[in-house]
Amino acid sequence: MSVVLIADDDAKLRAELKKALEKAGHRVVEAATARDTIYEAQDHDPDLMLVDISLPGMPALQLLEEIRSESSLARVPIMMMAEDADSELLTRTFRWDIVDFVHKPLDYDLLAAKVGAHTRLNQAYKFSRKLSKEMYMSRIDRLEIEMKANEEDITEAERHFTWMQPKPPTVDGYDIDLLYRPYGRLGGDFYDFVWLDRDRLAIVVGDISGHGIQGAILQAMARKLISLALRQENGDLHKAIAFANRELTNDLPPGSFAACMIGVLNTATHAWKHVRCGVPYPLLIKNRESELLVTPGGPLGLSKKADWHMMVGEYATVLDGQQTMMLMSDGIIECYQDDENKVQFDVEGVTKAVKETRPGDQFIATIVDAADLEARADDDATIITITRR
Repeated sequence: MSVVLIADDDAKLRAELKKALEKAGHRVVEAATARDTIYEAQDHDPDLMLVDISLPGMPALQLLEEIRSESSLARVPIMMMAEDADSELLTRTFRWDIVDFVHKPLDYDLLAAKVGAHTRLNQAYKFSRKLSKEMYMSRIDRLEIEMKANEEDITEAERHFTWMQPKPPTVDGYDIDLLYRPYGRLGGDFYDFVWLDRDRLAIVVGDISGHGIQGAILQAMARKLISLALRQENGDLHKAIAFANRELTNDLPPGSFAACMIGVLNTATHAWKHVRCGVPYPLLIKNRESELLVTPGGPLGLSKKADWHMMVGEYATVLDGQQTMMLMSDGIIECYQDDENKVQFDVEGVTKAVKETRPGDQFIATIVDAADLEARADDDATIITITRR
């Protein structure tokens, strides 16, 4: 039986709503003020909240912000009730991901049908998330056992880790090149290629805080979670990172985070867009000249604010022929060139190597040679280039 929280200061309306929803098979919890709405939601973990837009105690937008800031309530579906005169305010509530709204006076049959649909979807999502979490915990338990294994077992884990890494896809009209070099035997960098539909390819480069087996566990979780978010949100980058941030904030160990860069390429129109969350800025390369694409954005997993994703910038362009988009983790730019003075390869080293790349050679190969990566690496290193022919 699903739990529905009704929040309205009109006792008569609450009674009528309760009667209609209980008849439809729901268990109903009531609240008359904004503060009571938060308390009742925390106590009863509702499958849906039906909230009046003008509850006593605080403005509607503040109430929604407080609800979404609670990690246990961040994903609860919310339907808003409003008079026709509240249409402008109602529109503004959509920034807090309300799933639906109804106008007063209420059509109880239609409302009951909407509530039923949303609660069924939410319960299905909860069940799916529970299975996914159990699956990841099972994998983590197995990997923790491997930490105590002998050298032969660790070698086998390394072989499987390498085998599980995604392969760059073949895309007509494009060359996609990849460098993936874990610093140790198992790495915390990750990357992915996710087809969203026939034309749109999502490309991910990321870096988990930490190294070794723990980093490998967490990067596998982060990579799959971002892939799931991209598919669930159909390539909407801000919704995808908001989803991924909520999940990682709840599931990562304290102090851990996932930096990442997520881009979507439309292979038919050549349109490109990306968000950057804590990794180095990408480079747009034409005729071996590099443009640093500066956009704001911090790592995933550190902030529980519901509107965190609104602070992340999005860049969009159209790739011309012979243009290259380069995505990278921080391993290559932090590669020390002078151990005594701690001089790093840095972005200047990357752009210099790009400029010096000979016709017919790959940018990545030139960068690796210029940085002396094999000898001087101090971290995992990942670079992906996407070049339109």
